[in-house]
Amino acid sequence: MDSPDQKGFYTFAASATETTHKPIHLEKRFNKKRSVKNPNKETVETKRAAILEERRRKLHQNFQKVKRIAKEMKARREDKIDLLSKSMALAEMNRNQHIERRRAASKQTVERAKYIVLQNQYRSQQEQERRRAELESRFEKTEQRRLAHLNRYQQQKKKKAVLTPSSSPTTCLITPMSTISIQTKLEDQPKLKKPSNWSIILKAFRELGLPSPSNPDTWLEFNLLSQMLNQPKVIVVTTKVLNTALKLTDEESRHRARVLLTSYMTLMCPKEVLQNVNGTEEKRLHLSAKQMLNLFEIWLKAHGRPGATAARLAFVQAWDEYNVLFESWKSRDCNQLMQNMIGYFVELSTLRQTMIAQDNDASVGDQLQSQLTEIKTKLEKLGGPEALALLQRALEMSAASTSTGRKKQQQINTPRTPKLDNAYETEADANHRSASGEQLGQLLNGYAPESGLTNEQLAHELIMDPEFKLLRQQPTNDLEKRVRAMAEKAFFDKIAQDIEDKTPELSLPSLIMDVKNRLLSLVRSGTSMHQHIDDRIDLDLIEQQMRQHTFDMESMMDYVLSIMSDMCAPVRDAEIQALRQDPNIMHQIPSVLHLLEDMSLDLANFRLRSLRPHLMPVAVDYEREKFASMLNTGHIQLVRTRSWLTGSASKLCLAAAERNPEGVRPEKNNKPTHDSIFEDAYVSLLVQQDPVSVDTLPETLFMDAKRIHQFQNDVQAVTIVAALLMLARNFGSASPQALSDLALKLFTMLEDPSTAIDHLATEIERAVNVRPDRREMIRTMVDKTVSHSDTVYSLLSRRVASVIKLSIQNNAFVTEAVLASNGLQHVRSQLQAIAHNVLRMTHHHRKVFVSYYDEIIKTALHEHFVSTNQN
Repeated sequence: MDSPDQKGFYTFAASATETTHKPIHLEKRFNKKRSVKNPNKETVETKRAAILEERRRKLHQNFQKVKRIAKEMKARREDKIDLLSKSMALAEMNRNQHIERRRAASKQTVERAKYIVLQNQYRSQQEQERRRAELESRFEKTEQRRLAHLNRYQQQKKKKAVLTPSSSPTTCLITPMSTISIQTKLEDQPKLKKPSNWSIILKAFRELGLPSPSNPDTWLEFNLLSQMLNQPKVIVVTTKVLNTALKLTDEESRHRARVLLTSYMTLMCPKEVLQNVNGTEEKRLHLSAKQMLNLFEIWLKAHGRPGATAARLAFVQAWDEYNVLFESWKSRDCNQLMQNMIGYFVELSTLRQTMIAQDNDASVGDQLQSQLTEIKTKLEKLGGPEALALLQRALEMSAASTSTGRKKQQQINTPRTPKLDNAYETEADANHRSASGEQLGQLLNGYAPESGLTNEQLAHELIMDPEFKLLRQQPTNDLEKRVRAMAEKAFFDKIAQDIEDKTPELSLPSLIMDVKNRLLSLVRSGTSMHQHIDDRIDLDLIEQQMRQHTFDMESMMDYVLSIMSDMCAPVRDAEIQALRQDPNIMHQIPSVLHLLEDMSLDLANFRLRSLRPHLMPVAVDYEREKFASMLNTGHIQLVRTRSWLTGSASKLCLAAAERNPEGVRPEKNNKPTHDSIFEDAYVSLLVQQDPVSVDTLPETLFMDAKRIHQFQNDVQAVTIVAALLMLARNFGSASPQALSDLALKLFTMLEDPSTAIDHLATEIERAVNVRPDRREMIRTMVDKTVSHSDTVYSLLSRRVASVIKLSIQNNAFVTEAVLASNGLQHVRSQLQAIAHNVLRMTHHHRKVFVSYYDEIIKTALHEHFVSTNQN
């Protein structure tokens, strides 16, 4: 224990009963705890609630603070996104503006380059013209100096002759000094140039005051312009100007001047001059007149300037083109006017005769007679004696038709109603739901551009050929084929380069658009397939994917091939399967385009085959209406058709006259029927040696030029084979089956362009066992037969023509007996195919053009017998 002097924390009481005290600071703490040892329960709950409320308040404050911070962070994030989008939009706008500026700058540069090129060309031309004019000027000055020098030399020579003393020594000629000085002064003075004749003519032409072709404000109305152009002075001055331009002076000068002045009226008053302003030839004539007059005005303004010669040559070329068009239009317009006047004259004449027969008012008849005289005078002035001859022929035909009446329809020359082959008639009669001509034209409009044919040609091909198909347009020559191949290769090379450079958006979208359009054209609009293709090939989405480099070309090709596989015909399955197996996309793309083109043709051909039954019932009326429209507008005339049928009519009439030399009832026995003339004319085209063409065929057969040319080749092949078979029978022995086999081989060899005469001769020798000593003769006979110079070929050609003609007349192919008697039994199948096709064509043409053919044949027969009776 410590000593009492030491101080510590604790103090001890003096006695044992006294309580021990704690330190003061502890005492207070313990006293305080003892004082709250038994607190009030309500006070405790209040304090507890206050503590909880305080904690809740603090937690709420913390939550609000966190929420505010989160909201501020979200707002800052949105602001950043908005700022980023605005920056991207601004960048895109700047990029587009930059691209547009570069495009505009490039365009301006290109335009500037073009302008510079044109300017350089113009300067080069001007420089050439200047040099040419300078050279011409030098030539003229040189010529003038030469003439002046020659003139001075001649004058000096004359002076020397004058000054030379004569033979008399006492005489001398002395020229006074005054005279010499006057002559010297006159020679030293410059001579005034007289204006040239061309300058005087040009001045006179400008003083006429004709309207300027290039300034419509100076143009006059029809009456005023006509009065001005018909003035004698205008015609005379224009004649001299045109003679200077054309370097011509002849009897036709005034006529050419009138043609030039007429071009003013054609340009400035087309509605009053041209009957059909919207016609094809009229439009060409109007355009040619405008170009020619503009060049005429340019040449007149270029007088005395560089380029006058070039301007004159350009005008001369335009004048020649306009003159050809004007003469063609004038001839057609004149013929049309003559036909109208003749028809009007015949109608008035018939009306006058009817009124005279009915004893009507005589004054009306006199008025009609005066009108007839006036029309006849105008017709003679317009067409001359030929027009009067046509008028007389029309009057005779009208009188003949009036006198015979309806009985004429029952005579032997009245054409029978032609019938087509059974398949044609059955197909036409079985279909009762025929389309109208207008509806048919609308249906054909979609196929005419693809086939390269007009509606009329397409309808005609469908009628003539039940197996007609549209084919892919092939290049017409090797150059076009190479150009197309190079262009296609360049196009796909560009696509491949863009894909390799990872910029497919430059060229691939246009290709995908083409593929999409082709696929959509193969399905009907409004169907689920159409909608599926349109939605699946979304070009906007594809372009976005290309820009982001996420576009999958292989997936797109798989989809296209699957769609094509669902829509194509079964014959295309192998091609699509081959495309699927090709791993190279750049090989697939052109093949897909070609296959889509073939599928389009397949669909078009299917629709055309479906259209043919609707076409058959209206085929004749549709084609007749189109032909009549072309005939009325003057696009075609029946000149060659009339000559073609007239030739056959004359030939048959002469043949009939030879069969009736005694002249028994010539009006009946010597008059062939319309049908025989028609059939002979058609068959004569097939057996003639000269190949037919559009330029030589009758106008009614224009659309069958290729078909008739093919018929000619087929007929020649049948004739050659039949002649060679006859030759083989004469030079050897062979069974009928061996001859039939030889015929098939010969037909095959004739189709091969590489076949020669020796090949045909060798085949004949092998088939019929020709002796060696006759082989040279065989080759000679084969050569003559193939060259159409053999009598055997001529004989069989007539027999083939006879068989075809009999098939047309009987509407059926001939019997085996007829073929055997003509030696054609071994070429039956080929000849029957030709006869069937010719039968279809001739019967269709007979129905379409029956009115034109009968009128021409009737006129030809009448003219023939009139000339025969006169002789």
